[in-house]
Amino acid sequence: MSTQITASTIEQISTRHQALELVRKMLNTTYPVALWRLPNTTDILALIDITSEERHAEAEIERLEQCFVINSYDQSHPINPLVLKGDIIINIQGPESKVTLSTTLKASDLEAFTLAIDQVELSALGRNPQESEFHPDFEGMVTEAIDHIKSGELHKVVLSRYQDFDLPEGFDPIAIFEKLDQTYANAFCYLVQTSTFGAWMGATPEKLIAIEDEHYFSTDALAGTQVLGEVEDLSDVPWTQKEIIEQAMVSRYIIECFKKIRLREFEEVGPKTVKAGDLVHLKTSFKVDMKETNSPLLGSTMLELLHPTSAVCGSPRGLANDFIRTHEGYERELFAGFLGPVGLDGNSRLFVNLRCMQLFKEKARLYAGAGITENSRPEKELQETNNKMQTLLKVIYS
Repeated sequence: MSTQITASTIEQISTRHQALELVRKMLNTTYPVALWRLPNTTDILALIDITSEERHAEAEIERLEQCFVINSYDQSHPINPLVLKGDIIINIQGPESKVTLSTTLKASDLEAFTLAIDQVELSALGRNPQESEFHPDFEGMVTEAIDHIKSGELHKVVLSRYQDFDLPEGFDPIAIFEKLDQTYANAFCYLVQTSTFGAWMGATPEKLIAIEDEHYFSTDALAGTQVLGEVEDLSDVPWTQKEIIEQAMVSRYIIECFKKIRLREFEEVGPKTVKAGDLVHLKTSFKVDMKETNSPLLGSTMLELLHPTSAVCGSPRGLANDFIRTHEGYERELFAGFLGPVGLDGNSRLFVNLRCMQLFKEKARLYAGAGITENSRPEKELQETNNKMQTLLKVIYS
C-alpha cells in the first residue's frame, strides 16, 4: 500500500524523490500528466491537470498560459491541440534538485483531488495495443516512393514504420525518463499520459516552434541522419548529396511559409551538423523578432503553416501526405505530431514528436521514419529507421 497523499503532503513536496513519486502515481489515474526536460537545460518539470474532461485549445498559442499541449500528426486545420492545464506545476531545479511547487487550485479543490487519487493503487501502465496492418515491407514501400518521385510531381515523402517490443520485467517509466534525461542532453525528453492518447515518452531532437519572452519566434529545419561514428569534430562529418538536398527542402519550405505571410525580416543560421545521441543531423535555424516585425501571433500563424513539416511529411505536402495515407496503412497518432510546454513565464516551446514510443501494459511500440528522395536507397532507409529506434531501445534495455 502506498503512502497516503493529502493536500498538505502535495504542498509540502520538497525532494526530487517525492515529486517523481507523485508523477508515478498520477500515471495510474485518469488525470492528464506531463513530465519533461527542455534541451540543454537541467530543470525537470511536471504538470498535473485535475480536470476529468480533456479540452482542446480555444485560442491561439500566444494566449494560452501555464499548460502543456499535445497534437497528433493528423493534418486537420485549424490545428486544435489537446491542452493540459497546469493546475499543479512542479519544478525540480538543476543538479541540487531543489523543488518548487505552484498551484492555481483552491484548498478545497486540492483536497478533493487528493482524496480521489489516494484511492488508486499502483498498477501496470498503459492499455492493450491496437493491432494495425501497416506496410509489412518497408524497403518495398520505399522503392514504390522512389519510382513515384521519379515519375511525378512528388519531390520527397517521409515514410515511417513501427515495431513492438516486450518491456523488461519491472519496467519503470520514471526510471526510463531519468535515463533519457541523463543520456540525451540535446533532446526534449518527456513522458506524458492522457485518456485520449494513452502513455507516450521520447527524446526528440527537433524543435517545431519556440516563443521566447513573448518577443522572439524561432524554428529549425532538421533533416539528414547518420550515425556519428568516430568523427571528433562535427564540422568534419561528411554528407551525401541526398542528405544535403533533403535538408535543403525543409529549409526552403520554412522560407516559403515566411513568404506566404510576407515576412522578410528573419535571421537564418546554417546548415550545420548537430548531435542527437549517437546520431547527427543537418540543422538550419530561423529566428524572428516578433515586435520589430509587428507579428504578435506569429507562433500560431507559423504553426498552422508548418505542421506537418517537410521533415515528417514531404514535399509538396498534400501529395506526400496522400502517399503516406495510401501506403503506410496505419495512423501515426502522436508520432510526428507535436507537444511541449506553452505560456510558462512568457515562453512556449513545441517539439516534433520523434524518437518516441507508445507504452502499453507489457509492450512498447517504437516509431521511426526516413525522408525518401529520388536518390534514396531502400536498404539504407530501413537501416536509418533501425538507428533511430536505438535511441530508446538502448535506454530501455541497458
